[in-house]
Amino acid sequence: MEESKIKKALSAFSPLERMVFIGAVLLSFIAALVIISKINSSFMVAVPASGGTLKEGIVGTPRYVNPLLAVTDADRDLTALVYRGLMKEDGQGNIVPDLAQSYTVSENGLVYTFTLSEAYFHDGERITADDAVYTVTSALDPLLKSTKRIEWQGVSARTENEDTVVFTLKAPYAPFLASTTIGIMPKHVWEKVPYENWVYSDFNTKSVVGSGWYRVTKVSENSAGVPHYYELKLYKDNQEEAVLPFIKKITVRFYSNEEALLRGFEKKEVDTIGGINPRSAQYLVSKKDAVILSSALPRIFGIFFNQSQAPIFANAQVRKAVNLAIDRERIINEVLSGYGTPATGPIPASTGLISEPTPAIAQNIQSAKTLLEKDGWSLADDGIYQKSSGNTTTRLSFELATNDVAELKDAVNHIVEDLRSAGIEAIPKVYETGSLNQDIIRPRKFQALFFGQVVSSQSDLFAFWHSSQRIDPGLNIASYANPAVDKMLEQGLQQLDTAKKVSIYQKLASTITTDTPALFVYSPAYLYAVRSDIAGITLNHINRPEDRFANQSTWYLHTDNVWKLFIRD
Repeated sequence: MEESKIKKALSAFSPLERMVFIGAVLLSFIAALVIISKINSSFMVAVPASGGTLKEGIVGTPRYVNPLLAVTDADRDLTALVYRGLMKEDGQGNIVPDLAQSYTVSENGLVYTFTLSEAYFHDGERITADDAVYTVTSALDPLLKSTKRIEWQGVSARTENEDTVVFTLKAPYAPFLASTTIGIMPKHVWEKVPYENWVYSDFNTKSVVGSGWYRVTKVSENSAGVPHYYELKLYKDNQEEAVLPFIKKITVRFYSNEEALLRGFEKKEVDTIGGINPRSAQYLVSKKDAVILSSALPRIFGIFFNQSQAPIFANAQVRKAVNLAIDRERIINEVLSGYGTPATGPIPASTGLISEPTPAIAQNIQSAKTLLEKDGWSLADDGIYQKSSGNTTTRLSFELATNDVAELKDAVNHIVEDLRSAGIEAIPKVYETGSLNQDIIRPRKFQALFFGQVVSSQSDLFAFWHSSQRIDPGLNIASYANPAVDKMLEQGLQQLDTAKKVSIYQKLASTITTDTPALFVYSPAYLYAVRSDIAGITLNHINRPEDRFANQSTWYLHTDNVWKLFIRD
């Protein structure tokens, strides 16, 4: 009946009126759809969605995808993806539970007890406290020669039950929690392999049985058996869906050098490349091929003085004049393309061990000259200062050794120019890495050395500045000795209270800076090039290259639109 009325009404329209009416109805329908769509959009938000393949490119080839044997960046990158530890770094510099559900520390700081959450190795076997103990006891065995042995010396491990592991230390050691980020290995797999045969096992490569979010599903090799890429897939079996990473597959491709790595990125063989130098980063930015993410590294590059080889450095005024002559900002801008920060002390701010970095030292050539002239130095005809004492004339000149790396050579050249402007002669001496370490640094046969230190924990500071480390194989290359500093370094290693620890290291940094056994020039940044369609990546705290994967679970390639009311705060 209603339909016949509508037809009757339409038939009363002229053809033109009928067309206008139908058009109005269509416009009304379209307008309604637009309104509904806008209303819907206002209540919806894009959220990360599961899926996709990430293609990562790195320099080098892996030999040991094994937490106890990994030695190269390629080894450690893959190990970080394939294994998980009791604890992990969260990308903010904090150590938080990973395979552990929870942990406790005794009041005396000697006993650490971890309760494991439910998780499984890539062959489906449950990860238990026995596996954690086996991992640590294997690291300690001298037959294995593990790179992790030194971290666990003096620590005993035992199981309390299937899900509880207890570590007992001989003395409080503040950095201990960082040691528990070591990847947990499957006892049922490795106990069948004698320690002396571990390095030959396929469990390091093609047959890895890991404990992490990703498992090795394919290793592609060339005719010589050298891998050119690894394929990793998200391991979902018996894992809680809510905590799984979004990216389903990661392909890690290997390149022989950085130049080849850049070509691979430009050819879109890979989507992300890390650890590139500032020049490479600038090139990619100019090509608009990548977004460059950066994070301050806990590394200090500076000039380390050797007073036994160059007596002029026994003079504090000379060391201070050298310090004033260096233009740190120019080095950062021209050598690092801006990817770095001036270093003003022995402890990088990114470590969190100090609350107030020493103020930056601005170049002041005139102040440097004034300091020298008040100390009895006078300019010679060639523009270099000299000092006479009796029949002896000392020229303000020294050799400055460094590594055969473009960045370091460029930095040294800038330093040489700066010092020349202040009447100080620095003669560059460049050495190949092996020769520098074996022939120059270890026997301390240098007058001054432009070199870098990686300072990621209190134990690193102890190795670099405690007087007991002055002789090889110790790493105190400035041969620095100060009993007050020794005491602070020892206290710092045992102090578990964060505020007290920061107070100790703040005073330590001030003391070393005042004594000037070395001059601190810059801290470089870690550079990571990624394509713009990869989201969720943040680089906030990088100690080692593999730390870029610390928050890998938040990375994503796809999104879904969902109503806001379904999003949890």
